[in-house]
Amino acid sequence: MSGAAVPVASGRTPMSVTLVTPGFRSARGGLESHASALTRELARHAIRVIVLTAQRGIETTKIERHDDCWVVTFPAWSIKSMSVSPRLLWAAIRSRRGDRVVHVHGYHATTAMALLGRRVPTVFTPHYHGKHGHSWLANLLHVPYYQLAKHMVRRCDAVICVSEAERQMLIDDFPFVAARATVIPNGTDASTIRSAEPYLAEPPTVVCVGRLEPYKHVDDVVRAFSAVPSPAQLVIVGDGSQRNELVTLVAGLGLQDRVKLIGTVDDHELHRWLRTARVFVSMSEREAFGMAPLEAACAGARIILSDIPAHQEIADDFLRRCVTVLTDGSPEAIAEEIHRQLGAQRSYQCTAPDWPTVGARTVDVYLSACLDHLAGTTRHRPQTGTESLQHEGLGT
Repeated sequence: MSGAAVPVASGRTPMSVTLVTPGFRSARGGLESHASALTRELARHAIRVIVLTAQRGIETTKIERHDDCWVVTFPAWSIKSMSVSPRLLWAAIRSRRGDRVVHVHGYHATTAMALLGRRVPTVFTPHYHGKHGHSWLANLLHVPYYQLAKHMVRRCDAVICVSEAERQMLIDDFPFVAARATVIPNGTDASTIRSAEPYLAEPPTVVCVGRLEPYKHVDDVVRAFSAVPSPAQLVIVGDGSQRNELVTLVAGLGLQDRVKLIGTVDDHELHRWLRTARVFVSMSEREAFGMAPLEAACAGARIILSDIPAHQEIADDFLRRCVTVLTDGSPEAIAEEIHRQLGAQRSYQCTAPDWPTVGARTVDVYLSACLDHLAGTTRHRPQTGTESLQHEGLGT
């Protein structure tokens, strides 16, 4: 019998979780924000969490104690097409032992290969965008990667998708996962966001938040902004491979005084800019969810989104009174809608779940995954005494 399920399900022993993610608190993105917020909630449930993650630009492994968990950060290769950290992957595979639940984040990073190795209770949150990446090289790599991914995804006891749109996309590409895939939307910390002080001296402000990659279409928002009357300004939060191209575009359009690229910021500064924003815009062509629009709505901004399934879902479920989903993504249409929304009243109509709710539902999935794993291992291949000890990490 597996050593994980009995004490976890009975509540006599605190649950231990290894959370594997390509990025964590120092990085800005939906996946990273999700993983960071989730660890805080798991700590409130007395779950012992070890985070295994990676970071570009460091040469040695860092081990840090945060208030809620241990974080081990491995060096990542300095390539833009995919997050690659062989040391992280090896550590994640070695961490798969019988006394821990493993929760892996990120289909589009090599962290997903942590699903390989010894069978233990395993939960996968893919943040799935489809069988493609964000560059031509990533698209090329995803062709053979998909064949491996079919084997990896089969090894999950449970899959958590952040939207029904993501779940349906995943099932379309991996039909066998349907019975194991559930939806737990991203949460928001509305009270913290609303308590942030806006920048009072700023002109009417439009904000974009996210990675500066071509699929986000921030360049179209910049082009649109050339038709938005002064004194409105555009603040772009985030970094990525398109940054230099955007700097050149801003200069070419003569918008240096009205467009700010402020790079990656911490949560406090981000919340201040969201509280300052009259309008938030995302013209991304693919998303698993849309955390930044929800946070902006909590802050009181009007929301303009591209017409993709994930955006339509959050618009219908959480943002009905403060959002416009644009079927026309041309710069002209974006400019017209920005101008219209700058004149609208602020709105606080976001109804997204909070992170405590997300954390509690995730713990339920862990418990279910442990029971399913136990049922599967005992039904399909009874362990010998020696194998049981090895599964616990106590054997040779």
